[in-house]
Amino acid sequence: MKKLCLVVLLVICLNAREAQGHNIFGGALKVLKDIHEVGRSLKNNILSALYSVLETREDTAESRAGTYEHSPDSYCYGELGCIAITDDFYHPIHRPINLAPRKREDVNVTFKITSKDDPTGVFVPWNDIERVKQTSFKHNRKTKVIIHGFMNGREMPFMEDMSNAFLRNYDVNIIWIDWTDGSLAFYNRAVANSRLVGLEITFFLKWLQNNLGLIPADIHLIGHSLGSHIAGYVGEKIPGLGRITGLDPAQPFFQHLPKTVRLDPSDANFVDVIHTDSESIWNIGQGFGLRQPVGHLDFYPNDGKRQPGCERPLTAPLRWIFRGGRFKKAWQAIGNTIGCDHRRAVELFTDSIESQCPFMAFRCDSYDDYISGKCLSCGNDGTGCAPMGVNADTWVGAGKAKEQIQLFTSAGTGPSFCRYHYQILLALGNSSGSRWDRMGQLYTTFVDEDGRKMSFNLTAGGSTQGTSGGQYSFFLEHAQGLGGIRKAEVKWAMSSRGSRSLQASLSLQKLAIRNVDTYPLKRGSSRRGRSESTSFFCVNPEVPITIADQETVTLDVSSNCLGSD
Repeated sequence: MKKLCLVVLLVICLNAREAQGHNIFGGALKVLKDIHEVGRSLKNNILSALYSVLETREDTAESRAGTYEHSPDSYCYGELGCIAITDDFYHPIHRPINLAPRKREDVNVTFKITSKDDPTGVFVPWNDIERVKQTSFKHNRKTKVIIHGFMNGREMPFMEDMSNAFLRNYDVNIIWIDWTDGSLAFYNRAVANSRLVGLEITFFLKWLQNNLGLIPADIHLIGHSLGSHIAGYVGEKIPGLGRITGLDPAQPFFQHLPKTVRLDPSDANFVDVIHTDSESIWNIGQGFGLRQPVGHLDFYPNDGKRQPGCERPLTAPLRWIFRGGRFKKAWQAIGNTIGCDHRRAVELFTDSIESQCPFMAFRCDSYDDYISGKCLSCGNDGTGCAPMGVNADTWVGAGKAKEQIQLFTSAGTGPSFCRYHYQILLALGNSSGSRWDRMGQLYTTFVDEDGRKMSFNLTAGGSTQGTSGGQYSFFLEHAQGLGGIRKAEVKWAMSSRGSRSLQASLSLQKLAIRNVDTYPLKRGSSRRGRSESTSFFCVNPEVPITIADQETVTLDVSSNCLGSD
């Protein structure tokens, strides 16, 4: 009920803003129209069940009228082939409703083809594929196929942002799959329509393969939400398909279902997945994405749950209204605000296309182990870490993985989401005592060869692992990356409680920092614009350095510990 009230409030406010300069009666009609549009997409199970009963009757009437060939266990769509209605697609709890897709003309799949040669692009409708010959498509380029999800479509800007990012950085074909008319429906109907969309895309790509020389290994499908599972349906029918990237694959009606129903590693030579909204769907917050791993590599930024910068549902609409937005219709704004965590997977992937930050993620048993700094090694074979996003296919195990690997990382609020990972090693003299972190604050600032600075509060920030002999290891993240570090500034500031003790200074024996984002490259790969150098700094004086209260000391790199761990 809270979400329903939230949706209605957002629609009314949006239309009130859009209705300025128009008569009140016309504005009221627009509100009612958009509320009806929103109502078609609510996910309330009771409403969906009632609605499905009516739609099932309508489907029966349609089949009798000959809109598509129908048998008790399949729906057939001429040249596209058939959709089987099997027990895999039914579960009394996880998928209690199993509808048929709409007619092809109702789902109305359109292909938009762009490239650097034609950034504006050309629309190719499902019933006029020959028009692709009038586009800038070239078979000798890699091909990126972008597939949107539920309540998304041709006017959602974040899919266009991804396409533009590719064109700024790569010479590729972009095929944008527009199935807006099929996605703007009750969720269970959109789920059913997604299977037809999979057939449409499969037919189109095979046509390109047979007529224009497209190579399946050069195809990279990128699907968001329902689009992830659509990509899986396509991969099932195109042997040797190169890669599928699932961006927060939809959870409802897919989680805990067989592989034939959802995206899985067998759907392409390499399948990578980013999970950003995996909390329970019945929680008051968001939770539209899968939790279970469904790829060769499954990435869980911020544990794959709530993402920083995404506002809670009760505040999101009003904040969006006051800030303004890039949306023309109410349903677009609803998807933007309530689905912020869900959409973040798209933003992370898009950021990875242009960012110089590697988006490194590490193989861990849990997110808690990751933030505790227990998983900072890529392992002897290099498979223990991988870059999340567009460069995931440079992972050394890509194309030969025999198990599903879960990797964890952190991401910020944007506009640049990536975080660099650093390990700081600290050794203090015995005179400093084991409770120094309760007596004051220890600040470090590292300066690289270009004069850029990066600061940490070792007492308050990051995870700390203490070892014997006054040695400590810190795992810290930072939005900034540094080149070769030339010096460090260290400040010790006693707290009021600490200043009353006998410990008024700190004895520093060793300080080192290393960037743990480097990883072994897959043979033959080319990571455009990425640096493989490690930021490393170490000072290991023969005589410990005493740092007095409120004193800042400058340390130059030591030759006797360079390259050490």
